[in-house]
Amino acid sequence: MRYRSCSSRRAPVACPLFAVLTLLVLTACQPGLVANPDDALPAHTVPAATQPVVRVTILATMPPPTSTATPVPPTPTVPAPTATPNAIRVWIDPILPTTIHDALAAQVRDEARQHPEVQLVADPAADVVINAHAPVTGEMSTLLVTRTYAVAAPFPTVADSITMQAFTAFWHGQVNALNGMTNDGSQPTLFVDPDTRAALVLLLGEPAKQTPLQLVEARDLVATTWAARPGSFAVLPFDQLEARWKLIWVDGQNLFDKQLDADRYPLTLHIWAHARNTMGVALAQRLPVTTNRDVSRLAIVAMTGTTAMVRGTAVMMERKGITYPGQLIRDWMATADVAHVSNEVSFWDKCPPPTFNDGLSMCSNPKYMALLKYMGVNVVELSGNHLWDKGADHLIPTLKMYDEAGMRYFAGGATYTDSLKPLTMTVAGNKLAFVGCNWFGSDWATPSNGLPGSALCGASNPHSLDLITPTIHSLAQQGYLVIATIQYEEYYFYQPTAQQEADFKALRDAGAVVVNGSQGHWVQGFDVSANGFIHYGTGNLFFGDQEGEGTHQTFVDRHAFYAGRYLGVDLRSAYIQNYSQPRPMTPTERAKLLRTLFAATGY
Repeated sequence: MRYRSCSSRRAPVACPLFAVLTLLVLTACQPGLVANPDDALPAHTVPAATQPVVRVTILATMPPPTSTATPVPPTPTVPAPTATPNAIRVWIDPILPTTIHDALAAQVRDEARQHPEVQLVADPAADVVINAHAPVTGEMSTLLVTRTYAVAAPFPTVADSITMQAFTAFWHGQVNALNGMTNDGSQPTLFVDPDTRAALVLLLGEPAKQTPLQLVEARDLVATTWAARPGSFAVLPFDQLEARWKLIWVDGQNLFDKQLDADRYPLTLHIWAHARNTMGVALAQRLPVTTNRDVSRLAIVAMTGTTAMVRGTAVMMERKGITYPGQLIRDWMATADVAHVSNEVSFWDKCPPPTFNDGLSMCSNPKYMALLKYMGVNVVELSGNHLWDKGADHLIPTLKMYDEAGMRYFAGGATYTDSLKPLTMTVAGNKLAFVGCNWFGSDWATPSNGLPGSALCGASNPHSLDLITPTIHSLAQQGYLVIATIQYEEYYFYQPTAQQEADFKALRDAGAVVVNGSQGHWVQGFDVSANGFIHYGTGNLFFGDQEGEGTHQTFVDRHAFYAGRYLGVDLRSAYIQNYSQPRPMTPTERAKLLRTLFAATGY
């Protein structure tokens, strides 16, 4: 039906309906009124929360209904979120190694619980940005995290060092750049855990596709790398090293050296907090600063073999000066926190002048004590076989000399009870204990003889270990890192005997993290496990026994302890010249000896 004006005379007009339509037009123009409840609210319309919505129903032929429009209750309006006044928004770069990222996030959340204005956000335009970017001039930056990464190989690896240039080339695809670090010259594979890979990417960029790189979970890293030897090595956090790893030097820098210039070591990741305002600086300075290589928590213990300043050694001391024997390796011992010798003889002020053929009855002139002081010796082992050679009564004055020099001793003493006492100390926060005994047999302090002397290994059988192993176990249970030494039978060959292996491993099984064969005039090999390190014979240090190649070869084993853990050993090898003076081995001499010893102990 078409509708027209009421004034039209050409057709009937539905005036009532026209009135309704007119009313509709008028009401539709009023704010808050809509013709259809499903229509969207125009942009300029007053919101429903302030005006009721009026619903209008149109009838086709009837007059408007008498009922009026029913108001609809307004929908509550949720206020828009507002920023916390003085908010400090913190963003942590998600590409950081996961363990570092998560630790930092936990620290920020701890701050937020105490300071509600601190917010951890996903916006890199935050007030505090935490990432691995070095600060620029004028930027307010705080160093939060330092992570030092070690290059390591399975312990029976001959190579000692690499250059950073070669490592970088290998990482970027020159797959033969590190062939020299494998025992057979093969192309090595690098094993890392996901966190270390992320750190290396931040330091060096993405590795080349052809780089032989394998990801391994941290808990499987040692076993997997060992299974792939000799063509394998790894990079891992410094504080995760252990006895089965050999630390590899990088550009001549040794992470077990407390004098290392850490700023020059290339595999160190730094994480910074960059603040945009003073409130951000204050927050960054409240966050803890962490490192995994804090030298104040690193203890170095230098362990050596047989010392007896007699025969040719004493002759050369008389000719060239008391300190002559130690002059070429002094730093190996003097820079250690603990420098050990096993001095097998007593000092005697009437000791005869030395000759090259002094035989088996030995003593040392008291003036020779100057050599031990020169070397920085502060721990003396008393398990030797020659303490009584000129009479047991000379041992008491010798102990007094050690006391006056500030040198502590173990594995022997003034009485039977004293001889069995372990030597305990805390070094750089590490609880260390030394315990030792004489297995081979002589000059013992016993319950019956009342004499000073060396410690027995067994109560009824000197070849049993029932006196020393319970002590080791007890110390380990108390949280000590135990270094066990033993004066064993002297062999003039590189390989340990089956009984020697069994006895030394029994000391490790009891809880010792280091077992040192102090008896060996002829250097012997090694054994490593998750439980610790064994050196079956460290060789002569200052002793005039120079018969055969093995008696000229010696080690100073520098053991590293960090934050209550044993990290491993830095083996320093020397060749004894002029009957008396250990000199650092040449690379060729060292490589030959290491190959010999690894083969002698089944590696």
